[in-house]
Amino acid sequence: MDLMDKLVLEDLTEEQRQMAELIGLENYKKLVHVFGGSSVYIFKESTLIKTLRDKEIKEKFNGRNLNVLAQKYDLSTKQVRNILNGVDAVDSGQLYITDFLNG
Repeated sequence: MDLMDKLVLEDLTEEQRQMAELIGLENYKKLVHVFGGSSVYIFKESTLIKTLRDKEIKEKFNGRNLNVLAQKYDLSTKQVRNILNGVDAVDSGQLYITDFLNG
């Protein structure tokens, strides 16, 4: 018998226990096995939603409905064009204060 088989929720710190309760103890053990000791970044929900929105915009674009898509997703036509062209907002030519401070 592996020692990990003896692990119970009460053996965990509060934060780790919350995670194990959320995903289940067996799934928690799998995470520990694969990612134990490393830092794992979990996306914010809004990041995933933006990715799905952009994918949907690309799927629904028919060459003539730029304005319709902009209105539907509450974006400017330029933002929709950038999404269709694969341009990230950071790379779109927008200036940031750090551009002036560092250069």
